Amino acid sequence: MTTLAAPLSASQLDAYLDQTEAAIEQQLEAELDPELIRSGLKTSMDSQQFRADTLGGVRRLFRLWLRAGDPAAALRVIDGDGREAAAALPGAEQPDAQLNLAFWRLEPLSAQRDDAALHPALDAALAALTALPGALRYDKAWEYLDEQAVAAGAHAQSRRGVEARNALQRGAPERAPYRAWDDALMAVRLAQSFALEGRDAEAREAAVRAIDSLASAGAGQDVDHNDWLRIGHGVVRIVPEAIAGVLRQVRARIPEGTVFFARRDLDVRIARLEALTLHRQGALEAALALMPLARVMIMGDDDDRYSATMLDWLLEAGRHEEAARLAFESVFHEREGSAQHGVAAAQRALETGLAGHPYWELALAFGGIAEDTAFVRGDEAEAAYLQRHLALARAQAPGHAAADAVEAHYLIASAGDYRRALPLLETAARDLTLANADLLFKLWVARMRVHGVQAALEMPFLPANSGGSCYNLGVNLGYHLAEKLPEGADIPKAQVGALAARYYEMGLARFEAFVMNGAGSARDGHAHMYSMLCNNLAIRYRYDKSDNAGAIALHHKGIAASPFSEHYQGIMSSHRSDGNDSALVDSAEQLWHYSADHGYSRHDPTDYIDDVAAALHRLGRDTDIAIWLQRLDEWWSGVEQDERAEYQNAQIRALVSVLYYMAHTQPDDAMLRLEGVLPSVPGAASPYTSRMAGNALRSAGQFERAQTLYRDGLRHVKEGESWHETQRKALLEAIDECKRLQRAAQPWWKVW
Repeated sequence: MTTLAAPLSASQLDAYLDQTEAAIEQQLEAELDPELIRSGLKTSMDSQQFRADTLGGVRRLFRLWLRAGDPAAALRVIDGDGREAAAALPGAEQPDAQLNLAFWRLEPLSAQRDDAALHPALDAALAALTALPGALRYDKAWEYLDEQAVAAGAHAQSRRGVEARNALQRGAPERAPYRAWDDALMAVRLAQSFALEGRDAEAREAAVRAIDSLASAGAGQDVDHNDWLRIGHGVVRIVPEAIAGVLRQVRARIPEGTVFFARRDLDVRIARLEALTLHRQGALEAALALMPLARVMIMGDDDDRYSATMLDWLLEAGRHEEAARLAFESVFHEREGSAQHGVAAAQRALETGLAGHPYWELALAFGGIAEDTAFVRGDEAEAAYLQRHLALARAQAPGHAAADAVEAHYLIASAGDYRRALPLLETAARDLTLANADLLFKLWVARMRVHGVQAALEMPFLPANSGGSCYNLGVNLGYHLAEKLPEGADIPKAQVGALAARYYEMGLARFEAFVMNGAGSARDGHAHMYSMLCNNLAIRYRYDKSDNAGAIALHHKGIAASPFSEHYQGIMSSHRSDGNDSALVDSAEQLWHYSADHGYSRHDPTDYIDDVAAALHRLGRDTDIAIWLQRLDEWWSGVEQDERAEYQNAQIRALVSVLYYMAHTQPDDAMLRLEGVLPSVPGAASPYTSRMAGNALRSAGQFERAQTLYRDGLRHVKEGESWHETQRKALLEAIDECKRLQRAAQPWWKVW
């Protein structure tokens, strides 16, 4: 008689899932055939029995069955183990659990392409979500449900979900100022759903209703230019004739004083909507005329879809050579979305004999060696595929710089052959359309490998083709050069830093020229990339040029474009370096609040709170020091236990320093707190920490204890290091001062 093994459950199941998931990741990293991975997983899972007793285990197990290609088994896990695990939960957790199960069922049913079962499952998921307390908080759940319904062609279910969500919004008092927007968005979703179903009259009616909802918004309704733009993009393919009115509303509602990147972002978004409208109305050339601006990448873009759109329109207009150039540009610069679109267009073009050589061939050649488009070569070996398309391109256009660029990339990627690649890169880099960050970084590395680092740095400077490329090249030169050179290569930090800064300066000019006149590369308009460039260049100004004023100006430019915490930290550091106490305190305040409001994973208050306390003392604002002590404590309480060892010594240093300055006006409170910290001071192994703790004791008249700490600090001074030598001098002076005060405190008549 055969005895079935007990099912894997609890910790045994967790161990199996951990091992199996890790093995799959290793197989994927090794680039094994996905079908072999799937079949091996299926064989392994078929040989086992499982029982998931928690919802977490259910989720992992059913998704593993899906990876094994068995959606029926995945569904059994959800309907069996999932329902049992949910039933065992406390009543308060039941609604969330039932929602998870309802949503999980959609995945295997979608994989089975079982519409007869999927549509009722969508209804069940909708009912579970609508019934959930506080359902409006589950934004991602609503979006996911709508995506699943649309993907399944379940348009009726999609519309029911849209209407159910709107009904919930109407019943929520906090949504009252957004009633017009909520209704407009519902109408857009309905219009799009009807359009997908081919119900054009109903789609148009819903689209007009969306526009009317915003146009008729009453007093107290929160409607701005961004809302009008979103609605316009939502209905442009359904009612293009109404977009002129939408754009009038957009322009009329742009706030006065909208300048700099905020204004250019709007110009790009408006150009996109205008171009889509013109194309929909048959004015193809007019639409194409707007695309150089419309395809500029801006904040919020997930991909390069407008370059892909422009490529389609160029082909539609019969402008095949321009289309071929754009296809190659998208592929060569490896732009998300448009690169894949470009290789597909190149394949179709060559199959149908369109003009545009050699760029169609070059697009395919580079596509075959780039990670995201390598699928284009099918089963053909990379080298053979590349050489075939390169040969065809060179036959049509001998000496073409783009062919040199493609070949140089391949020589480096496949064999690390920088010597053969260098002359090709030198030629290619002089064509500005090819001079992106990747090509120029390879050029500088090749120069250094072939001629030596110092000789390479004296070779001609070559510009990059966009603000974005200048930023990326500056980052690569500043942070990734060593890993591309032979081990032990002597890299003159100052000269390489100056080269990186030169590209940052060029990028700054490119970005700002786009802001001024709206013209430039498609990669000159990204506000956040500009902001990051400003931050990196400001760091160079501060450390390499000692130009704190210039650094502060750059940080303010970055904040105006796209703020993030490092700018506020940089401003504070610049004021600290300048010795401007008042500005230091104000900028530290801004850094603290911005980081609290927006998050800053690298926020380390121990880096500046002691300097803030010192500045407050010098300004005569000692009463404010207690605020920063509280903030230091607040930060420390939020540091995870497993991370505290990393910050322990710095926290002690900052705390001791703050308490020293606080002791000048609040001695009792400061000394009471200091007593609890003193046992940790020697372990911090810092001459500065020991000195500040000694200073606090000295100010309290505890001279012997102070001298003990000063001497402890001397033990941690490192010979030959300039900062440590300044600490040694300060410690010795503190000991002398302590002795002087001690003598002065003795009665003149007492013999010691």
